[in-house]
Amino acid sequence: MIDIEVGHTFDRRSALFLTTGAVLTSVLVLRMLQMQVFNYREYKKKSENNSFRIQINMPERGKILSREEIPVSHDMPIYRIYIVPEEADNLDELLLTLTQDLNLRQKTLNRIWKQIKKQQRFQPVLISEHTDWKNLARVQAKNLPGVHISSGFARVYEMGESGAHIFGYVGAPKTPVPNAPFFTTGVLGLEKYFNDEMAGKPGQTVMLSNAVGRITGEDEDQYIKPEPGHDIKTTVRWDAQKVLYDSLIQHRAGCGVALDIETGDILAMTSAPGFDAGKFTGDDSEEYMESLLNDYTKPFVNKTVEGLFPPGSTFKIIVALAALESGAITPDESVYCPGYWDYGDRRYHCWEQKGHGHVNLAEALAHSCDIYFYRLALKIGIDAIRKMAFRLGLGEKYLSDIFPKEMAGNVPDKYWKEKHIGSHWVHGDTVISGIGQGFILTNCLQLAVMIARAMSNKVVVPRLVYSDEKPKFKSLGLQEKNIKFVQAGLEKVTSPGGTASGSAINVNGAKMAGKTGTSQVRNISKKERATGVLSASQLEWNKRNHGLFVGYAPTDNPKYAVCVITEHSGGSGPAARTVASVMKILLEGAK
Repeated sequence: MIDIEVGHTFDRRSALFLTTGAVLTSVLVLRMLQMQVFNYREYKKKSENNSFRIQINMPERGKILSREEIPVSHDMPIYRIYIVPEEADNLDELLLTLTQDLNLRQKTLNRIWKQIKKQQRFQPVLISEHTDWKNLARVQAKNLPGVHISSGFARVYEMGESGAHIFGYVGAPKTPVPNAPFFTTGVLGLEKYFNDEMAGKPGQTVMLSNAVGRITGEDEDQYIKPEPGHDIKTTVRWDAQKVLYDSLIQHRAGCGVALDIETGDILAMTSAPGFDAGKFTGDDSEEYMESLLNDYTKPFVNKTVEGLFPPGSTFKIIVALAALESGAITPDESVYCPGYWDYGDRRYHCWEQKGHGHVNLAEALAHSCDIYFYRLALKIGIDAIRKMAFRLGLGEKYLSDIFPKEMAGNVPDKYWKEKHIGSHWVHGDTVISGIGQGFILTNCLQLAVMIARAMSNKVVVPRLVYSDEKPKFKSLGLQEKNIKFVQAGLEKVTSPGGTASGSAINVNGAKMAGKTGTSQVRNISKKERATGVLSASQLEWNKRNHGLFVGYAPTDNPKYAVCVITEHSGGSGPAARTVASVMKILLEGAK
């Protein structure tokens, strides 16, 4: 009886056990089906992410070359040590170890902690760039969790401050690129404009990792080699660029452009002061950036195209050609300059208080007689002047695709004044326009184009990227005799007695001619005069007049055109001397 009950009990337990086992087996089978069939792609992806890590290999960026094919901006191979905070077992201990191994400064540690707190913990933080072999080997041998070592490139800017505005620089993109911690893109100038051509194509390395995430090797079958970017050759002459900037910076601030009249090639183009983009990375980068932002001379502004200035007496070239082309004057007609001219209810002064006496066109240009051009402007009218200004290149944007902040400037007429000022144009507006003052604004590049067009009688268009193909510029249609009349006056400017006689040059018989200009910043107030301030040179630096000079050479067959503007230099002397120094280099290197 007992055996029978035991048997029944055993049968019930066996049935329960088998049923439970069957249910559990079914659940397990269903779960396996779910994982291996229905959710196969999801779990396969997770599995791969646990065992593989894709590293993007950045290609060598293309070079920016000078006209002589000297690298102006190029990549340099470097080794970087960086950490991924979320991968570290103990972040404090990790940084302590790296500090001891790499001799990190407190300033560096502050920068590291600041970056760690600012960004996501999965994003990399640079510890050391340009790491030497000894320190690199010491860190690599310890196989520290969260520490990564990568080989890459750092951008080198060979021209430093002198080429910063036109060649530009690279920097980190606004949105981080996954698996590419040191990805860079063009930020300014040619680096930005030609970024797609210069960037190349990234490659990849698939890193194998173990269960705890440490790298154990590479999957060679999935390696993709990066493709380097293309080089960009510019029209800029290395020697002329350096001389132009070095001369400008002596006068604190300004800008300059040198053109090849035959091709429109920009042989030099710089804005002073500039900045050194090589200092935008590193532990002192924030202080350096702050110093630039607080600099009253505005080093981030590309003054060659963004800076607008009254052209001053350089504008007299336009007025002279407008008058000659209209037939309103002959070059021999003279005007008497006693140092002032009374017109209407106002007295207009010449810069030369004693006056110039009787002067014709060539003499008026040579001595920059204001009275002559006051009267000449009134005689031909603002419409004729404005038309000639546009014909010679003012009011145009030439490189706005590369420099989006390029300014067109302003050459006004009565309609412009009514619209923007809200008052009627009067004769006095025309009078002061005759000497490049009033509402007229232009930039350095436009003035370089102006002198190039005026001396060649061609529609010269500037270019910054080199091409073997020589452009075919259309004729301006000016009468050659009128150009010769103006040239006769501009040659006297650099001759004894001229306003730039001290800047005359002679390179193997090749001479320079041109026109001086002073751009008024502000008038001296009655209060200032009462305290003994009688000239602009006695004012604070930023209240003094700008100096300008537009020049061309050789005088017998113009090939080069140069414009320089020296900010607050008080007069045109520094600008003329700077043009002379650049023109010497151009003529000495001419082929």
